[in-house]
Amino acid sequence: MPSVMHSNKYKYVSMVSAVAVLLLLALYMWMTYRSVTRDMTERAGNQLTWAMFYESYQRADIVTTGDTLSLPDARGNLSLASSVEGMNDALSRKYHSEISLETVAMFVDSLLSVAHINRDVTIQEVDSNRNVLRQNNERSSSWSILTKPVSIRRDQSRALQLALNNPYPELARKLSPLFLISAVILGFFAIIIIQLLRFITEQEQMAELRNDFSYAMVHDMKSPLSSIIMGAHFLHSGKVDDKPQIKEKYYSIIEDEAEHLLALVNKLLTISKLENKKLILSKNEIDLEPIIDDLVDKAKTKTTKPLQITGDLKVRNVWADEQYLTEAIANLLDNAIKYSKDEIQIKISTLDTDKHVLLKVRDNGIGISKEEQRIIFDKFGRAAIHEKNRTGGVSGFGLGLNYVDQVMKAHGGKVTVSSEKDNYSEFTLYIPKNV
Repeated sequence: MPSVMHSNKYKYVSMVSAVAVLLLLALYMWMTYRSVTRDMTERAGNQLTWAMFYESYQRADIVTTGDTLSLPDARGNLSLASSVEGMNDALSRKYHSEISLETVAMFVDSLLSVAHINRDVTIQEVDSNRNVLRQNNERSSSWSILTKPVSIRRDQSRALQLALNNPYPELARKLSPLFLISAVILGFFAIIIIQLLRFITEQEQMAELRNDFSYAMVHDMKSPLSSIIMGAHFLHSGKVDDKPQIKEKYYSIIEDEAEHLLALVNKLLTISKLENKKLILSKNEIDLEPIIDDLVDKAKTKTTKPLQITGDLKVRNVWADEQYLTEAIANLLDNAIKYSKDEIQIKISTLDTDKHVLLKVRDNGIGISKEEQRIIFDKFGRAAIHEKNRTGGVSGFGLGLNYVDQVMKAHGGKVTVSSEKDNYSEFTLYIPKNV
C-alpha cells in the first residue's frame, strides 16, 4: 500500500513538474515568436507608411494643379503617419481623390526589396472595425500576418494595412537555435503528458468496464442460480415425489444450470491462466472433421430455429491443442446461433496458406457494427454494450470471444472478424503450422 501511495505521489509530482516546464517553454516560445513577428510587422509597416506618403505626394501634385493643398489640423503630432493621414483626408474631402492601392503596391514592392523583406504582400483598405473594404490582390489568407493600420482619415474611419502572406521563412530564419531546442523539449514533455493522461484515462475506462462487466456477469449468473434454487426448493418440498417425470425435469434443470455455471467459472479461470502465460498447451496433429461434426450435432440440439450448417474443409489436419481449439470453435458456433435471424445458415471452411491453416465460421446473422468490432475480443468489451444487446434479446457478458482470442494467441495465431451489420459475420482462426 505505501508503495502505491508513493507511486501516485511521484506521478502527480512528475505531472505538475512537466506541466510547469511546458508552460514556461510555451511562454518563452510565444514571447519569442511575438517579438520577431512584431519586429517584422513594424519594419514592413514603416515601408507601407513611406509608400503611402510617396503615393499621396504624387497624387496631390496631379490633382491640385497648382493649388495649395491645405491640410487639416494634425492630431497632436507631426509624424509621417499623421502627414499621410492629413494629406489623404484633404485629397478625399476637397478633391474626391482616393488613394490608389496599385500605386502604393508599386512603391511598397520597391521599399520591401531594399529592406530585404518578403515582397509577397497584399495591401488592404479597412474600416474602423478592421473589415476589409478592398485589396490589391487575393493572395491574403487567414495565415497572413497583418501590420498596424495606417489611417487615411482624420476620423480614423479608413486605413491601409499590409498582409504579409508568406512571412514564415523569414520567421524561421530569425528564430534562434535555442528556440528550436526549446521546441524539441516542449514536444518531448508534451508527449510525456499525453502518454500519462492517456494511461490515466485508460485505467479509468478499464475500471468502469470492470464494474460494468461485474454487473453483467452477476446479472447473468442470477438466472441459472435462481433456477437451481427454485428446482431444489420444489424437490425438497416433496410436492413432486409422486410425479417422476416432473421430478426428473427439475433434476435436469438443476444439472444443466449447474454445468452452465461451472463452464463459466472454468472459462474465467482458463482466460486468467492464458493471460498470465500459465496455461500449458498440449499440441498434437488433430483431425478437424470429427471435432466439427460433433460440435454441429450438439449445436442442432441447442436451438429450435431452422439450422443449416455446411462444411468445406480443404484442410483437415492441424497442429493444436484439441481441447482448447474445440472449445474455441464451439464458442464461435454458439455466437453464430445466439446472434442469428429466424433461419440460421452457418458455413465452416478451412483454407491452406504458407504459414497458417485458416478456419472460417461464417453466419447470416445480425452482424456486428464497426464500433463493436473494435472491442468484442476484449474481456470487458461486451460489458460496454451489454445493456444494448440485452434490450435486443441477447444475453451473455462476452467471455466467449475473449476466450477464443486468448486461445489463438496461446497457439501463436490470432482470430479476426469481418462483418456487415444485418447481413453476416465471419470469424477466422489463424492456426500456425507445425514447422
